[in-house]
Amino acid sequence: MPLKKKILALIIAEKGLTLTPEEQRSLSHDDGLDAEINAIIEKVSVGAAEEAASEPESDAEEVCDTAGDNPPPEPAENALAEENTDSAPWQKMPYDELNETAPQEAESVSKPVELLKPGQIPSHPAAACPPPLKAPNARIGIANARAGAPFHCTVDIALDNDERAEVEDILFDAPIGLTFDRAEGTLSGTPTTSGDMEITVKWSCPSHPDGASRITFIVNPDPRTLWKDIDPPEEDRYYKTNLDHKLIKHAGVTIAAASRRGRSHAHVGSFRDDDFYINASEQSGWSVMLVADGAGSASHSRQGSRIATETAGNYLFDQLKGDKGLALKTQITQWNTDDQRQIWDYFYRQFSLASALAVNNINHEAKIAGEKSKSYSTTLLALVSFREGDEIFAAAFWLGDGAIAAYGPAGKVRVLGMPDSGEYAGQTRFLDAETIQDAEFSKRIIIGRWKEISHLVLMTDGVSDPCFETDNGLQNPQKWDALIAELTPHLDDAENAAENLVEWLNFFSPGNHDDRTIVVSW
Repeated sequence: MPLKKKILALIIAEKGLTLTPEEQRSLSHDDGLDAEINAIIEKVSVGAAEEAASEPESDAEEVCDTAGDNPPPEPAENALAEENTDSAPWQKMPYDELNETAPQEAESVSKPVELLKPGQIPSHPAAACPPPLKAPNARIGIANARAGAPFHCTVDIALDNDERAEVEDILFDAPIGLTFDRAEGTLSGTPTTSGDMEITVKWSCPSHPDGASRITFIVNPDPRTLWKDIDPPEEDRYYKTNLDHKLIKHAGVTIAAASRRGRSHAHVGSFRDDDFYINASEQSGWSVMLVADGAGSASHSRQGSRIATETAGNYLFDQLKGDKGLALKTQITQWNTDDQRQIWDYFYRQFSLASALAVNNINHEAKIAGEKSKSYSTTLLALVSFREGDEIFAAAFWLGDGAIAAYGPAGKVRVLGMPDSGEYAGQTRFLDAETIQDAEFSKRIIIGRWKEISHLVLMTDGVSDPCFETDNGLQNPQKWDALIAELTPHLDDAENAAENLVEWLNFFSPGNHDDRTIVVSW
């Protein structure tokens, strides 16, 4: 483009002028404007030449050499007049196009870019792609599991957009013994650990085939693992072992006794309060069995139960062994109506004397130790018996809670007394002088002779409560059937029956963690 036209175009652009094609051609043919522009070009050219002449010769030569390579075009004297000639290069882009804009630029010119301050929103925001469809929320239902216990649960899922969804898989961060069956929609297995754990549930629905949700799955701990097992102090003056058992076998009769400290005592490192006594006479055939439960609220009840069972047990055994026992057996096997009353009177006296001796010995121990007798409080259950052919005779004394029963045949039981229940759970009667002198004492003694009795059983409330739950439950033959069926495998191995019973007493029953003692004769 000729220099004069460039100068004119630059002035128009800098001033932001908009000229029509006619106005542009008018300026191009304005002789006065043409002369002024030529004068400016001449003045600038002369000034540049003078400045170049004042420079050192070496620089001038260098400039000339450089100019010689690319000599500038000679200015035309009448450049504006040449705009109508076909040979002029600038005619290939008509002068009108200086004020035209490309189609792409037209919109930006008509809509200038806004300069925004922080936080401002454009008045004409650029068009954006539509956002992706939001995944629906999934409500997933899984029951709580328990460590160490078999688990089987149907996994439920519901979406908040009411689409039908299916669970595809359940992923655990670490294996815990559970697997998901997609065909059945169930989670099953035996959890090996407990805790609140995050799991991933993969699911699908028509709008979202790859849905996934993170949820909390709860595995409760095995209650048995929460109990501590602290040994009581061995230096205690009334030290008692946590476990005890004894076995007696003679002339067709086997007696197994077992006692175990309850979890509630083990958790705090206290002693077993229960105790037992068993003995049998080879000569007379009489068996003597007792159990006692020391009061949990009495600080030395463990010693009270030991004194009561040993004192009463030894006394009863002395009365029934040897010739006295044989004479009594003869009278019982031949009894008539009058004999029954005499025999009951006999055992009434024996149980009264045995109880009185136990109370005296407890009181004596309390005086020696400088303690109150009530701190040795205990229950006492006693049973004496012998077998003759297919018959069995038994005399029972029952003071406190627990149970005494003659069982057999299957579906039939004779509960030999009634437990002493108080106004609230765990309340009962304990052995003391007042109880012995009570007019109702005689009701605590029962005698009987029956056929087809397979088992005689004594137990403290640590066994009777979980097995029978209520006093009415003691009269339920089905509950006794279930208990004997559970005990039978442990008694079949007669040589180890006592040890087996100790292990059986470790059964877990929620809410029942007292000491447990049982004596079985079969």
